[in-house]
Amino acid sequence: MIYHMMDRLTLVKRLESSSIPVFTPSQISAISDQTIESSRVLLSRLAREGTMVRVKRGYYCLPSSNILCVASGIYSPSYVSLWAAFEYHGTTTQSPRIIDVINTHRSGTWELSLETGRYRLRFIKTSGSLLYGMDKVYIDGKTAFIARKEKAVVDGLLFNDYVPLGEVVEVIKDGIDGKKAMEYARRCGKQVVIKRLGYLLSQEGIESEPMDISKTYVPLDPSFPRRGTYDPKWRVIDNTAEVKSIKDTGGNHE
Repeated sequence: MIYHMMDRLTLVKRLESSSIPVFTPSQISAISDQTIESSRVLLSRLAREGTMVRVKRGYYCLPSSNILCVASGIYSPSYVSLWAAFEYHGTTTQSPRIIDVINTHRSGTWELSLETGRYRLRFIKTSGSLLYGMDKVYIDGKTAFIARKEKAVVDGLLFNDYVPLGEVVEVIKDGIDGKKAMEYARRCGKQVVIKRLGYLLSQEGIESEPMDISKTYVPLDPSFPRRGTYDPKWRVIDNTAEVKSIKDTGGNHE
């Protein structure tokens, strides 16, 4: 019994020193010289004891792991973006418990508890052509893939149901590389994203040329009616003016 316990302790130490944030039975088998089935049983036992956390079926992590490392380590390729990326870059006062993961495998949500708290992982499935503009970083020795500031802005305009426009605007106000952001927007190939980003950048004095945009006007905020100030350069209807006015005067939106 002591021999097996020492083996398990040694394994945990190896996992702690590894840069991999999420482990599978096959990975455990490779570093512990035991069968995949034995590794599966061992991981299940360690999870019941609280030494490991079961992320999902067949995937485990250490309880001390950073949530960004775990979230971006489940599927490959994938990366953390939107609100969690804004927080990582220090451009939001919010402390999100929802971690958005852009990936090519699945959509859906599930909850996960680590030592730092309980989180909701929200997976957004998209085309592999949209997985760019992220950095591989190390947090407490574990790898994480996180959207660059400019890509998080583009994602905020592309996946606009997941984050308010106001948060995207605050990130732009905080300061971004406008040229890089526009390159990312054009790479995604979505006219609405290019137009909205170009307009928002121009509001901060960052000018660029609206190459090959269509003549159709798009609302700046798709959650509001299509009425407001028309910008002929970027073909954007700034329909947020009324909302800004209401906020400034402390009124309520009827």
